[in-house]
Amino acid sequence: MDRTIDHVAFGGMELYELRTAANEVGLTPTYGGEHNTGTTHMAVVPFPDGSYLELIAPTLGTDAEDSGFWPTHLAADAGPTAWCLEVPDVAASAKAAIDAGVPVDGPHEAARARPDGRLVEWDMCFEGDDLRLPFTIHDRTPRDYRVPRTSHNTAVRGLRTVVVATRDREATASLFARRHRYSSPVDINGPFTNFAVLPGTPLALCEPGDGELDARIDEVGEGPCAFLVGVTDLDRARQSLSLGPEIRFSDRRMAWFDHDLFDRRLGVVELP
Repeated sequence: MDRTIDHVAFGGMELYELRTAANEVGLTPTYGGEHNTGTTHMAVVPFPDGSYLELIAPTLGTDAEDSGFWPTHLAADAGPTAWCLEVPDVAASAKAAIDAGVPVDGPHEAARARPDGRLVEWDMCFEGDDLRLPFTIHDRTPRDYRVPRTSHNTAVRGLRTVVVATRDREATASLFARRHRYSSPVDINGPFTNFAVLPGTPLALCEPGDGELDARIDEVGEGPCAFLVGVTDLDRARQSLSLGPEIRFSDRRMAWFDHDLFDRRLGVVELP
């Protein structure tokens, strides 16, 4: 069981647009290269705690529907796509999933070539028949090949919360309890209706309370709909990040990044 987010994937049709949007709100992505499928490429926004935001899109000339990773999400410009936990042994993690009654796709070997020519290699495994559950990863090459050591923005600390949209919050919570031994959901005031956190975990759940989330689930299925990055102080973060209005997150403050691509999809939350 791992309760720390390794990285999250934020997908769309054009990597240039995703990178431009990130730069405009104060995040600095580094181009990470093309995956070994030849159908997707990515950029990394690293955070000081070692987690990172992956911006991912089809390569030039590739139809999104033919992408090796998350074709439905990329074709829909869906933004939040998937989330990942690092594990010491992907095969052992896959066995634990099977023992918990969760089907798996993997383990698989994967790689991408960085612009400097260095090959990054890892093992990965996808779990479940939807994207509510995280996939797992273990590096075959040193982790700093995959994740740049430096973060360009010291106002943020790292990824803190994955918000999963689901039509049945209790069923999804039960799935996480069975697979990852996550705690029971606790209702709080937050950025979505029917919103709850699972204390001690990086997970929050919401059910559709408006047409936007309903339409999202119809289009891409249940799974991540938003990612939150931790900051020590929201007012200080505004000095270097472009953020929208303040929102309550239980007894803390949060805000969405002030860009159409990130609104209600990518935000910051004050650390407790």
